Amino acid sequence: MRTKRTATLAALSVGALFLGACGSAGGGETAESDTTEDANLASSISVAISQAPDFYNGGTSKSNSVYNTYVDNLVHSNFSEYSPEGVIRNEEFGTFEKTSDDPLTVKYTINEDAQWSDGTPIDFDDVLLNWAAFSGKVVDGETEIFEPSSNNGYEYLAMPEGEAGDKEFTYVFDQPYADWENLMIGSLMPAHVAAEQGGLSTENNGEALVAAIQDSDLASLKPVAEFWNTGWGYAEGLPSLPDSALIPSSGPYKLDNAAGGNLTLTANENYWGEDRKAATESIVFKTIADTEAVQALQNGDVDIIEPSGPTGDTKDQIEAIGDSVTMLTGTGMTFSHIDLDQSENGVFKDIKVRQAFSKCVPRQDIVDKFVKPVDPESTVVNLREYQPSQPEYDEILEGAPAASEYDEVDLEGAKSLMAEAGKTEPVDVRVLFSSASQVRADMTALIKDSCDQAGFNIIATPDAEWTKKLDELGSWDAALFGWAGSGLVASGQSIYDSEGVQNYGKYKSEKVDALWDEIAQTTDADKVKELKIQLEEELAKDVYNVLLFANADIVAHNSSMEEVVYNPTQSGVTWNAFNWTKQA
Repeated sequence: MRTKRTATLAALSVGALFLGACGSAGGGETAESDTTEDANLASSISVAISQAPDFYNGGTSKSNSVYNTYVDNLVHSNFSEYSPEGVIRNEEFGTFEKTSDDPLTVKYTINEDAQWSDGTPIDFDDVLLNWAAFSGKVVDGETEIFEPSSNNGYEYLAMPEGEAGDKEFTYVFDQPYADWENLMIGSLMPAHVAAEQGGLSTENNGEALVAAIQDSDLASLKPVAEFWNTGWGYAEGLPSLPDSALIPSSGPYKLDNAAGGNLTLTANENYWGEDRKAATESIVFKTIADTEAVQALQNGDVDIIEPSGPTGDTKDQIEAIGDSVTMLTGTGMTFSHIDLDQSENGVFKDIKVRQAFSKCVPRQDIVDKFVKPVDPESTVVNLREYQPSQPEYDEILEGAPAASEYDEVDLEGAKSLMAEAGKTEPVDVRVLFSSASQVRADMTALIKDSCDQAGFNIIATPDAEWTKKLDELGSWDAALFGWAGSGLVASGQSIYDSEGVQNYGKYKSEKVDALWDEIAQTTDADKVKELKIQLEEELAKDVYNVLLFANADIVAHNSSMEEVVYNPTQSGVTWNAFNWTKQA
């Protein structure tokens, strides 16, 4: 058994952006790969994934999950990407530079050779569609017609000027933005596909779509937006893929086929770059429950696993396999938590009920039972924007005393608060979590043992499509899941802002909104720290949610594989899978 303990990213702010069923996130560092043909190298590598990908477009409010990101890393390209060092530039895709501070102006140039796998150039059309989708400025009355995962950063952007087919464009910000360098990250969608499916002509380099966006032609854009929102979804369980014409690739791999929850990617023969060219002919994602992943690895059914929410048993089972498997461990930038429905009719609208719930959740017990067996150094997390492994953590925590108010279980205190709130009968709390996660089920049982003594009735509510239920207030009261950190300053804004699309519990605070607006416009690191101390104090006083722990991660792979390196950021173990090789 080969085991490697890997250091975490110490210098990055969490800035949550992506969600995960158990918040596992891993990957590797940039590495040069020997892509010369070698008869001893296998032509395919298989990856275990605990939930089938469900969208080609991972940027919608319903598809923004690590399971889609695992695939997106390989079939989509953009100017920036997540790595073990945080966000890095992908200059194979294109370059950019700041040309003015007042107003903040950034010029981008897309690689002249960059194209979709169907041969269509990647150009201004794709960028303009991306702006329309994420800016929040394409509205029918007060309603956005696109449904993105967030508007972070894009809401400050004026519509970029340009013509269909351009390879250069400029973004001008209405005001400074802290994360301007990392704005162009994630998946660009093929504008020519969206236009055609929305009933617009794709002739003349897509002029019809560009004109519709520039002219704010809602009648023409609504069918395009509807397709962007839903048209790239896969059937439940991934029995097959949409027509290949709808899902071209801009990355080193392309979507090839799917069956029974398994998804095969093959090398993109039209990929223009050299550094990211596929080293192995195909990557196969196999949907396998976390509880069965180690056995699948031992049997040779898969070559690499990154089980979400690994336990001590997971670690012991991997170690028992022997030298044929290499294990990588570390504490990632993902943290587990319980979000609370604070809407008008929500169980947790009353702050006293939120406080009571926080007092009864056995946070330390959860860490001791489910996290320490994997990472003995793990602790309860008390901050939302920083992790215990980061050097700023203790300083921020000291400046936000309210964040430490719930370190100990206090059942009597919880009962008193429930009485003050007028709750004389047990309050039902439906806890939503992934049905694929036994760890989440076990955590919920532990919470029930404690909180049922304090005036609650905890009802486990596992769901295979829990991510879609987050937007359905009334179907849950508490949601147990993980936010995966991005390392950006302002990416958490959409989670905590009163109007944020990832604020699933409908928390509202004018003071928090104002703090986030200032944070997003601040480029001074010391000033950001001061503002985030205030932010942490307010979120803790309001009991935005119940924090649990920073997730301990395990990646295990066939020892004959090369170029697999643990990555604590949100992009997952596949972020550099185009470099992976395996001895046959």
